[in-house]
Amino acid sequence: MQNIGIILEGGAMRSMFCAGVLDSFLDNDIHIPNVMAVSAGAYAGMNYVSGQRGRVVEAIIEPMETEKYFGFSTFIKKGTFFDMDLLFDEIPKRRVPFDFEAFSSSAKRFITSTVNCITGEPVYFEEFSDKDGFLKICRAANSLPFIGKVTEIEGIPMLDGGMADAIPIGKALEEGWKKIIVVVTRNTKYRKKQRHFYLAMLRLLYHRYPKFVQLVAGRAARYNHSLDVLEHMEKEGKVFVLRPSDDIYLMNNETDVQRLKEYYRHGYEVAEEKKEELKAFLNKN
Repeated sequence: MQNIGIILEGGAMRSMFCAGVLDSFLDNDIHIPNVMAVSAGAYAGMNYVSGQRGRVVEAIIEPMETEKYFGFSTFIKKGTFFDMDLLFDEIPKRRVPFDFEAFSSSAKRFITSTVNCITGEPVYFEEFSDKDGFLKICRAANSLPFIGKVTEIEGIPMLDGGMADAIPIGKALEEGWKKIIVVVTRNTKYRKKQRHFYLAMLRLLYHRYPKFVQLVAGRAARYNHSLDVLEHMEKEGKVFVLRPSDDIYLMNNETDVQRLKEYYRHGYEVAEEKKEELKAFLNKN
């Protein structure tokens, strides 16, 4: 069983799809021993490991009914477009507590990633000493350029791991996983385009980190290559992919509570529809 793992793509609010998938897994006693969660996928993955079914709805979607915790008004107040203090301090410690004890004692292994801004290389974390340290790493793992601030981990400036590898299929193969489940948050038609204005702004605001800027400049090509590899492996039966339907789309900065709940439910429904097929994939020799 230890050579089975799941990769969770991020995508800010699109990660509600991952949360729905993983709540279906919990309801059906589908326990994957290795969980590799990128960017906002970490918020879904950590609750799967701690066994807190439905927590993403309570901690991320429902607060949006009374307070818009990201957008321009948040930027004016906090200097970031997402209120990271709310998401990684107030909510998980006080409002909707994250069960770090259950997370730590779980048989599941949790891996998330950041990017070292100085070297431009990904950094993977799987050992967490305490709740504060874990949440700080998750904050860094979710800090997209312009959206969140650089977070220092042990004195090293870090940003969102998805900048380096949004779908780390290569890392999973390095880990020796023989059966890989991948939850992507975009449909089959999507391919990432190079955004030249974005890169120009990145060079201006992150000029202190030239290797990080260079890394992000190649992001679209790396992402599309990962999708090509994934498609090839899926055809060969080497990975099991769960993805949104082609006719369902959600912006990564969606604030409409009903649309977010629908995307979460869609993730749940997709996993329910595929559960027997998934079990057959996991059980085959």
